[in-house]
Amino acid sequence: MLIGLDWLQWAVIACLLTLPIIYELNNTFKYYAKFILYYILVMLVGIVVMFYSLLRPRRPENARLANWLVNHMRCLFGLSIEVRGRENLKYDEAYIIVCNHQSSLDFFAMMEIWPERCVPFAKKELMYLGPFGLALYLVGTVFIDRGNRDKAVDAIQKTSDEIRNNKVKVFIFPEGTRNHEGAMLPFKKGAFHLSVNAQVPIVPVVISSYTDFYSKREKKFGTGKFIVTCLPKLSTKGLTEEDVPKLADYIRKQMLDCFNQTSLETTQSKLANH
Repeated sequence: MLIGLDWLQWAVIACLLTLPIIYELNNTFKYYAKFILYYILVMLVGIVVMFYSLLRPRRPENARLANWLVNHMRCLFGLSIEVRGRENLKYDEAYIIVCNHQSSLDFFAMMEIWPERCVPFAKKELMYLGPFGLALYLVGTVFIDRGNRDKAVDAIQKTSDEIRNNKVKVFIFPEGTRNHEGAMLPFKKGAFHLSVNAQVPIVPVVISSYTDFYSKREKKFGTGKFIVTCLPKLSTKGLTEEDVPKLADYIRKQMLDCFNQTSLETTQSKLANH
């Protein structure tokens, strides 16, 4: 029995010694290992924020703790962020942030620039992601039922009233889903209806491409740098529902131009460093 136990111990030791080698040599193993760690840490952040937020539920200020924790967590993954135009978020007024959506790693960019009194828009399915979903609820997240247009419209109207009355900022991914292939998907109009209904400005935020260090298709997740650009706010004063399609198209073009430019910069910078 003791001999068997000794062999078992040696097998465990050999496995532990082998894992770092596999991690360095096998990109697919590294990809899944890093994402497992990432989601474990996100859940831990959710647990901490959840208990902290129970003292004052549904308050946007609760997100400050998540902001601090995630910004420190990012260092474990060897990712650095250059923020441009941060001053465009420092307005003591309500506004809507619209941002492109590439991956769950966008969470790092969100927390790096998160302004005071800001709440996210999210699909209602995220509410059921255990501690993380409860933490989202407790920081004041507005959940949208994409499958029910009437409920979605009602949520937008209620949020418009909240924005006007309490100077709340709202963070929205107008593509509606992640786009792992670069560029940008067509924008859904909810964010722009919300801005026009509340008569508050829109601040476009652009995250440059992750392709230099991340690819879902190639199972690549390395270290690297990306750029987050906060563009100047765009007023919606005097605009009506009829103006929403043109407004969405104009902002998407502006964001796509910025995305292409900053993504090219990060690629050229990486090549120059090599």
